[in-house]
Amino acid sequence: MNIQWFDHVGKPALLSSIRQVKNDSDFIEHIDSVKWENTTLEAGNEITGLLAIKYSDLYHNWNPLVKEAKKILDGEIIPSIKSDLISHEIILNNVKWDLVNYLMEDVYKDKLKFDLFFYGLITVYESGHIPCGWDGEWPKGNLVIY
Repeated sequence: MNIQWFDHVGKPALLSSIRQVKNDSDFIEHIDSVKWENTTLEAGNEITGLLAIKYSDLYHNWNPLVKEAKKILDGEIIPSIKSDLISHEIILNNVKWDLVNYLMEDVYKDKLKFDLFFYGLITVYESGHIPCGWDGEWPKGNLVIY
């Protein structure tokens, strides 16, 4: 609730290991790309795959948590986000996906033995920017932000 959504978009970022796009057209190209969608899907699937195989009892508790999280997202967080960057729906879909996966990482972080991808995305949002792409073949490479 304390995130100042997109307040620093287009301004220099003070984050490491990122590539920053400079304009709206580059941002749109990245955030709406199949490559970015596939990257976030792979990162999410890495979490769910590990949990389903190694911690299936714990993983079965995830669906009720998602229902509660989505109520909070849809009722409080998403309505607070204002954006004129591109289609508001594209932005909100990305934010919701990232937040739900971040919550999964947070709930199960003691079981995950790899870098927390969605935690990094939240750091970008907290800095007033928006994650929008990936440079390289995931998991190697750098995050692209606006």
